[in-house]
Amino acid sequence: MDDSNKIDIHNQRGELVADLALPDGWERGQKPQRPSYLLASRFFLSDRDKRVAITLREPAKKTYDFMDPQQNHFLQMLRRPAHELSDTEMMNIHLLLEQAGWPAKFKRDWARTTFVPPHNILQLQGVWVAERIKSRAIILDTTFDTANYVQEVWFIAPTEIFDVYAAEAERIFSSFRWNVDMEDVTNYPWASS
Repeated sequence: MDDSNKIDIHNQRGELVADLALPDGWERGQKPQRPSYLLASRFFLSDRDKRVAITLREPAKKTYDFMDPQQNHFLQMLRRPAHELSDTEMMNIHLLLEQAGWPAKFKRDWARTTFVPPHNILQLQGVWVAERIKSRAIILDTTFDTANYVQEVWFIAPTEIFDVYAAEAERIFSSFRWNVDMEDVTNYPWASS
């Protein structure tokens, strides 16, 4: 695969931490007007329908400025074995999720952490209510417990055609790979057993 079919995911210092593979035909495009609250700087559009996109927020966003990384609810959640998120966990990270944490704005289908060696990521799916845009996202810690920075990748499509692209979204998100040393796996005790 050449680099044009890859989305590089960087941390707040511009260092590569992960990547995703895009199917052939996806191309870099302009940010659509809606949903405007996806504060993304990079958009990749499907060649089949320009309303279908993958978005990436750059640079990584600072969260939980007011607390030590060790007390960050998002990081604590990622340190646990992969699991479905409870309503309490969703409330604990609503500041991180911004409007995706507001039920009146984003109707959540599901949210879960997933182990992609050597670290967990958060995945969620739902509908932006006012815009009728269905989304799937990966939200990841880019600093591995050393600071409060996260990166977001969103797959977006109008609700009426999302199911047509669901398998493609699954392939894209299944291609997620960390670009970090495996010795970092010690942060997750269950991963080494």
